[in-house]
Amino acid sequence: MNSRAKRYVAITALGLVYGTMFNLPYIKYVFYDAMIDGMGVSNTKLGLLLTVYTIVSTAGLLPGGWIADRFKTKGIIVGSAFLNGIICFFFMFTMKNYACAMITWIVSAIAGVTAFWAAILKAVRLISPEDEQGRAYGFWEGVCGLSATIGNFVALYVFSRFDSSTAALKGAVASMGVMCLIGGGLVWWLYDENMTSTDERGEERKQVSIKETFAVFKLPKLYLSCIIVFCSYGFFSSQSFLTPYFTNVLGAAVTFSGVLAIFRSYGLKILGGPVGGVIADKLHSPSKLAIGCYIIMAAVVIYIANAKGGSELITILTVLSLVLATVCFMARGTMWATIGEAEIPPEISGTAISVASIIGFNIPDTFLPPLLGSWLDKYGNTGYEYIFNFLIGLCVVGVIAALAMVLSNKRSADKKISAN
Repeated sequence: MNSRAKRYVAITALGLVYGTMFNLPYIKYVFYDAMIDGMGVSNTKLGLLLTVYTIVSTAGLLPGGWIADRFKTKGIIVGSAFLNGIICFFFMFTMKNYACAMITWIVSAIAGVTAFWAAILKAVRLISPEDEQGRAYGFWEGVCGLSATIGNFVALYVFSRFDSSTAALKGAVASMGVMCLIGGGLVWWLYDENMTSTDERGEERKQVSIKETFAVFKLPKLYLSCIIVFCSYGFFSSQSFLTPYFTNVLGAAVTFSGVLAIFRSYGLKILGGPVGGVIADKLHSPSKLAIGCYIIMAAVVIYIANAKGGSELITILTVLSLVLATVCFMARGTMWATIGEAEIPPEISGTAISVASIIGFNIPDTFLPPLLGSWLDKYGNTGYEYIFNFLIGLCVVGVIAALAMVLSNKRSADKKISAN
């Protein structure tokens, strides 16, 4: 097997383990009623678990980035996967005890986010040459989607084999633990941080000082990357409001909207990420791809917001919503490649990823759902106009940030040519 093939096998392993790490903390999205019954808790207590998970995750991101820069990524990823697998089994045996459930979600946040998040994104960068960053991240994003889908279907299958809801839930959780252990084992076996030559990527330093870590905050293009991540992920999370739009405004059946939402949220990730990666590498810039994606996304949203017609309208808008999701995944799948495009040194990219994650992931997850939801509560179906305008605004800001990145890199390249 040649070196390039080995790299993509390793990236596959990284995607497979990533897809197993978040099934437990977000298990209520698949087994909500079974958890209420199996754990014997109220809706409020069940929701509180994810709130605590988010708080611990946010608090752990920045120190986690420093850990990812200071220690070997392979050890962090494998250790986190094994810890997550163990905590799955812990929850399986103690799910009736709410205090133990709280411990489970706290440990799961530490295992799945604190150092793992920055380490796995950094791992993809370290083994990928500069001219394949977009393709590597896009391919990884696609495998992540496939892995999460497989993991949830396996859990559903195991769940269906039991008559008792409590036993069924325990079986589903056990399957999630097994998947984590398998994922960690695959990374241990297939991933090697030294796959890409040092001439190509530079030697990763084993120790990074506090001073070197904080130097990342002085890099202006880091914040352009943060904005691109914010706009790409913010658009992705906000387009979920298309599901109630199809039912409440267009009159589509709830089951139809649900199936559409699954394809839009998960299935098209397998296509959009890899395709976006290939195009980004052809353009030699994930930011150039982002500009094109934002323009297309804005155009589709404008059409959906102003579309008029009869029953045939749902068919047209269904196709357009799938196109929208695919293009969105193209932008999202390659947004992490902008860290390399921003010329962030590899040895402090873990910290850079943590900063981009706080700005680009945690802030949207914190305020966008309640903000957009409040518009619907206050204005009814008219609130969708505000949501569509917000999505268009995200695209405009994204274009400006991505264009600034492209122009900044062009000026840097011109200076290098002049100096030579």
